[in-house]
Amino acid sequence: MQLVLWHKQKLSSLITLCMVVVVVLVCVRLGFWQLERGEQKQQQLTAIAKQQTRGVMSWSQLLNLPDSWNKTGVLVELKGLFVQNQYWLLDNQVYNGQVGYDLLALLKPDSEEKVILVNLGWVKAPISRDALPKVTLPTGIFVLKAQIKENNLSSFTLEDKTTNNDLPTRIQSIDLNMLSTQSQQSLINFMAYRRGTGDEIATPHYEAVVMSPQKHNAYAVQWFLIAIACAVVAIFASKKRTHNEK
Repeated sequence: MQLVLWHKQKLSSLITLCMVVVVVLVCVRLGFWQLERGEQKQQQLTAIAKQQTRGVMSWSQLLNLPDSWNKTGVLVELKGLFVQNQYWLLDNQVYNGQVGYDLLALLKPDSEEKVILVNLGWVKAPISRDALPKVTLPTGIFVLKAQIKENNLSSFTLEDKTTNNDLPTRIQSIDLNMLSTQSQQSLINFMAYRRGTGDEIATPHYEAVVMSPQKHNAYAVQWFLIAIACAVVAIFASKKRTHNEK
């Protein structure tokens, strides 16, 4: 009987040890993942800062940059006409605690055949999901300062159930090919985020890096502390169980 009880205790100890090891390893892995994310964010911020040392570029200067360069972070002055009655509302955007949309419109720069997708900023959502915000795009020549973003245009994507090709429409993610098909316009392969203060059109609020490297590093420290705490608790529990068995 005692032998059976001893085997059960050993099996229980082994299972507990395995669980503790798994939890500690997961926490350590999450900690290193946060450190990696922090390093990636720091590299991204450094690259953007380097691009912005060039100052605000003209449209022609932007197009003369080598195709191999990632243009993310470049500041540019855009001047042109908006394509009327063709815009999208990017869903689930929060600004100052309020839910709304980002207004995406098509701007045709001077002396350019293609159009560029411009995120004009945040607009407040109506109370009912069945209604869309009322948007009025400028009709004359419009000049704006913008920050370019290339690749990884959607950081968060919900299932897009949009089947209506009539514009304007609500979308869940940014897909330049899909937007080109819907608008029947030839889009440039990067987009622009308007900079500046809000107006009657929309409120710019774009941040290239939402979570800072410092915050990622803080999360990493938290995960490492959790791993250490789990290991310490397991060691003390094991010693107490061994003492009670004597």
